[in-house]
Amino acid sequence: MADHRPFVALAPVMGLAVYCASHIVAARLIRGRNPYPSLALGAAMGLVATVVITLVACGRGGDSFADTIALTAMNTVASLGLAFCYFNFVNLTVASLRIRILEELADSGGWLPRTDLLQRYGTASVADIRLARLVGGGHLVERNGRLHSGRLQFLVVARIFDAVRLLIFGTRHRHP
Repeated sequence: MADHRPFVALAPVMGLAVYCASHIVAARLIRGRNPYPSLALGAAMGLVATVVITLVACGRGGDSFADTIALTAMNTVASLGLAFCYFNFVNLTVASLRIRILEELADSGGWLPRTDLLQRYGTASVADIRLARLVGGGHLVERNGRLHSGRLQFLVVARIFDAVRLLIFGTRHRHP
């Protein structure tokens, strides 16, 4: 019987490869400017691949039920961590102001007057653009001239990072 441990150990990495490939295929099939549905589909496919690879490897290796559950849980957490890293890597290209400016230059034929770029991406306009995107995406809701929380996804992620920061640095660390 071949050693199954390398497959168990590499299952999250293989799941990440499935995530990347699935994301690319889904992005080509799901047309539009919103990259997140294809990212979500890819993440789901990568997670399924990780779990299946782990279960098959443990089954072939004769691991006990408890070991199989523990290894599957561990690989699920590792896979979610890798998926989060990949998501943020892709999201950098979506949200980065520098890349957005370069894309706008490319769309305009390779050049734009500096005054146009400063008008679109000056300090005040950048805040306006970001707030408009948050309102447009439903993350903020405007009522009576005031902004309120909309969808809680960003807030949940922020609270998770706060908890991780607290876990790593303790209570003496000041949030910037």
